[in-house]
Amino acid sequence: MKRSVLSLLIYQKNSLPHLGITTGDPAGIGPEISLRAAQQNVFAGKCRLVLFGSYATLESIAGNLGLPFDFKQIPLDSFPNERRLPDRCIVDIPQGDVHPGAGSAETGRAAARNIIECHAACSRGQLDAMVTAPLNKKFLQEAGYSYPGHTEFLAHLSGVPEFAMGFLTEKLKVVLATIHLPLQKVVEQFSSDLILKKLRLILTEFPRLGMPCGKVAVAGLNPHAGESGIIGSEEEAFIAPAIRQALREFPAHRIFGPLPADTLFWRAYNGEFDIVLAMYHDQGLAPIKLIGFGEAVNVTLGLPFVRTSVDHGTAFDIAGKGIARHEGMITAIRWALDLSAAKKISTLCSRDDTGI
Repeated sequence: MKRSVLSLLIYQKNSLPHLGITTGDPAGIGPEISLRAAQQNVFAGKCRLVLFGSYATLESIAGNLGLPFDFKQIPLDSFPNERRLPDRCIVDIPQGDVHPGAGSAETGRAAARNIIECHAACSRGQLDAMVTAPLNKKFLQEAGYSYPGHTEFLAHLSGVPEFAMGFLTEKLKVVLATIHLPLQKVVEQFSSDLILKKLRLILTEFPRLGMPCGKVAVAGLNPHAGESGIIGSEEEAFIAPAIRQALREFPAHRIFGPLPADTLFWRAYNGEFDIVLAMYHDQGLAPIKLIGFGEAVNVTLGLPFVRTSVDHGTAFDIAGKGIARHEGMITAIRWALDLSAAKKISTLCSRDDTGI
């Protein structure tokens, strides 16, 4: 084992990873699931968890729900200079009055500020990964942030030109070629370049995150993957050429497709493929949520740091009632720990190989 990688493993035993958790829209279930997950014994001694949100709001929610509350308060302006963080703390980002279930531009603004500050901490290396609780797209945009969701917002903050949304379970992993687009615009924006860029992301990012991608399956856009042009031409015109080019650029990998989506996900779930590239949002998300709702984790490919998220929304209808399930947040934290550790090792190995 190379010395720098061995040094990292020794260092990690003595220095716990730091994960940031954005608590989402404060009128939704994000604060509750963040509080519950962060205090699970399973994370004791394995990481330090830093919540981003209003300390007063989170303390009030914990009190109303009868939850323990043992978080240290850290003022936002002093957080960048903190050198030794406790196992659990809250970076205090004050906000206006919030009522459970009553989302608004104010709650959208609070969710955005949590993201911005957590992103800044990840970018300066103070945190090893970001885990996000859900926000509401309507209220995010009403607050003046014109992004369809976390993925596009974080890509903008990071200044990355190429990014992708992925969903991970133990038995099925899916990446989306297009994200939050109406179906009509999916067809309008479809191109070989689009598919090729997503394949490049998969084949570079998955190894860096310690996940296999030797067998990549690409779904067709049309029923039966176009049936040789009878039901649509996008497969032959755009998808197949992109696959051929990706194979030239990544000859060590196997890329299959375009394949009919109606059977593809079952085949991947049963181990035939490592990852599926789906063409549009519901094509990829429907099977993921069928087999792993509440257990799947959203990951953003292309960012300079690891970001994971739960696979559900703000659930305003049950906010403040103490019945929100936090297992998805626990899973998102676990994946963030594993992926960030793998990325550190991959980065060091790459530096060793290049002599840096």
